[in-house]
Amino acid sequence: MTTESLSLPKEINDSYTLVIENETFQQLCQEWKSARFLAIDTEFIRTTTFYPHVGLIQINDGTDNTLIDPLTINDWGPFCELLQDKALVKIMHSCSEDLQVFMTAMKIVPEPVFDTQIAAGLLNAGFGCSYQTLVKNILDIDLLKGETRSDWLQRPLSGNQCHYAALDVAFLPAIYQHQKSALEQSDRLSWLEEECELLTAQYREELAGDYSDYFLNFRGAWQLNKEELGVLRQLAQWRELRARKRDKPRNWIVKDKQLVEIAKLGPGNLEKLQEIDDLGNNFLRHEGEEIIQVVKHALAIPKEKLPELLPKPLDGKDKQRLKNGQQFAEQKATEMGLPTEILIRKRWLVSLLQNMRDQPQRNLENDSEKNNIVDFLPVELTGWRESLLLPELIEALK
Repeated sequence: MTTESLSLPKEINDSYTLVIENETFQQLCQEWKSARFLAIDTEFIRTTTFYPHVGLIQINDGTDNTLIDPLTINDWGPFCELLQDKALVKIMHSCSEDLQVFMTAMKIVPEPVFDTQIAAGLLNAGFGCSYQTLVKNILDIDLLKGETRSDWLQRPLSGNQCHYAALDVAFLPAIYQHQKSALEQSDRLSWLEEECELLTAQYREELAGDYSDYFLNFRGAWQLNKEELGVLRQLAQWRELRARKRDKPRNWIVKDKQLVEIAKLGPGNLEKLQEIDDLGNNFLRHEGEEIIQVVKHALAIPKEKLPELLPKPLDGKDKQRLKNGQQFAEQKATEMGLPTEILIRKRWLVSLLQNMRDQPQRNLENDSEKNNIVDFLPVELTGWRESLLLPELIEALK
């Protein structure tokens, strides 16, 4: 265990502890059980791999900065318990990648989470606000970002690396306390809790290992019929498992566009598969036969178990409705003192319009009542947004 100093204002703790022994780490976990919150950040490498490879975990318990070396620690049980202790708030900034790290390294998703970037948006401090900006705006401290592209798997870590890493959690408790108070005063703390729960739920679903819906967002997949979509669904699951097994980015295995082309073609042999552009001899040699078997299996799926057709892109009057919805969103966001992207995003409106258009038995003109429209709402437009936006949003879409 080593301790060094940081050049920080006096009101911020100016030291960090680097922990490399299991015994010290377990003692700290025991102490952290009585904390009200833990500010957390991670440093990792993910340039040529599917999974993030964690190089450092930073913790601030409101008093001390602790750097945990995951390359020397191997007993994570007590720490995992803390991460899942619902009485202990986990403060993070822009936490998506950190959640991915914990899901990968420890097979858990921390909860509850307080994301200071989301909180900044709800407090009208900007959409996608950076950590450096929050430190400046809230604490009036200029924070330089000097080790962004650092190799966090190298050992020993440099003093500059450790300084940079400690700074990433040193200010989070102060930011959290400021934001929490402001959210409570504006009656928006429950909004923050909903947003963070929605985010962590996505990672819990991924942790469950069900990749059957991964094909839904493929560009051009809406052009496929049910049989072709059935093939694409199986191909997407196959690639997901292969990428995870090999720890390589998805597109390094095979690109989305090529999987869509394979689904359209439905090749029954290698000669047919070779008609797909840019698959490459190496892929054909090592993966070709397995792809043929995946396609064969998918084509044998009974019709009643095939996926539904995907919604077509908006056109004609639906594009005008979308524009009306966006104008409403901008006006409403201004009235509420929110960034437009926090209140409503374009893809949510697109999804809502597609849901209405593709279910002709219940159409937009007839469904002006909230209770009738709720089934069409994307999950992001439920919760606090639903109570604030409906039925005005529906009226705007007309």
